[in-house]
Amino acid sequence: MIENTARLSLKYSQNVPKDYHISQMQYTFDFIYLVYKRDASIDGAIKGVAREYSLSKDYLLDYLVENKYLMNKTDKYELSELLKSYNTKALKKILKKHGLKTSGKRQRIEERILKNNLIGNSYYLSSKSKVFYKNKKRRMDIFTDYLFDHYYFDEFNEFYMDNYRKKEERIPVEFIRLHINKSAEDKNHDSFILNNLIMAEHFSKKEKYTKMLEYVLVNYCMDLNPIWKINDLKKHEGINSSTYDNILFLKDKLSKNTIISAYFVVWDSFNFERIIVPKYEGYRCLKDLLNLKDPSKISDDLDKKFYKNDDLKIKRITQKTLFDF
Repeated sequence: MIENTARLSLKYSQNVPKDYHISQMQYTFDFIYLVYKRDASIDGAIKGVAREYSLSKDYLLDYLVENKYLMNKTDKYELSELLKSYNTKALKKILKKHGLKTSGKRQRIEERILKNNLIGNSYYLSSKSKVFYKNKKRRMDIFTDYLFDHYYFDEFNEFYMDNYRKKEERIPVEFIRLHINKSAEDKNHDSFILNNLIMAEHFSKKEKYTKMLEYVLVNYCMDLNPIWKINDLKKHEGINSSTYDNILFLKDKLSKNTIISAYFVVWDSFNFERIIVPKYEGYRCLKDLLNLKDPSKISDDLDKKFYKNDDLKIKRITQKTLFDF
């Protein structure tokens, strides 16, 4: 499993705006879902969604009313009659309770109460809410099922709108691939590993284990050959624990021979800028992993032979001289 990480952004790769992970579309959808599909009360749904997204209940209610996702059952005549049943002192108490001004004549006090929806309101979902729910459901489901833990919804929503004509099963795959390509372009080792891990997790959920294997083995190759960390090899940990866990998981779903055969295909198709650990050494390590050899022992061997071996002068090793080696 992937450890919790900050969500990934193509648009704001360095400085993500505050609260960018909170999407109005997301919390509007969640609110409507609770009321429309789960028969939750308006008040209960507002409390639940406000708590989930760290919003104030007043802010969420105001947002839903202002954008006409919630409508008010009480008409102006009923409110006017209701206000007559309160004396001015009682109306001022209502305003004070909500932190609003209590000064002014009674007419101004009543206007303030009506403007802030403080009494007599009974809300219901508007037709706009139901249309919104139906129109957004598919993209929300896709995002929630496969991408929620790792990416920002707003960027995915833009991507979805540009690609909605494609088969839906292709949309999350291409969205993740976009991040993989960007991390390769930026030569960002950690982001590249993480995004391949996310893709592997995606295919694991879909039970497409052969496709999952491709991305696990790409990470395995990058674990062996951290080509963008050439100046920091002595701190490289070798085989990542997630890679190890995924290889053992796939051994049960596929077979040792399938994994080893796929390794050679992935290796030969991988665009290495520089090779540190040669193909045959990678094969031997993979075989040891599949035979449950202690991964820390494997990483120690890689350290001694490659990552911490100054005599090899790894920075200067080229693909040609390494094969000769």
